Amino acid sequence: MSQHAVRTAMALYQNGTLDLDTAARQAGVSPERLCRAVERFGGVSATPCADTDPEPVAVRAD
Repeated sequence: MSQHAVRTAMALYQNGTLDLDTAARQAGVSPERLCRAVERFGGVSATPCADTDPEPVAVRAD
């Protein structure tokens, strides 16, 4: 994965030229990682990114 490839994929995804999966595949990263990069750098996604935070798990002691 190169920074140039990710930046290019982000730009193509943001302007709607590529969908998220295709842009991520071209950049060599997962769709979730590309989506987080777009959000982190203040970009606007062509489609909303799914929330990738795991759900909290309740743990009890016996």
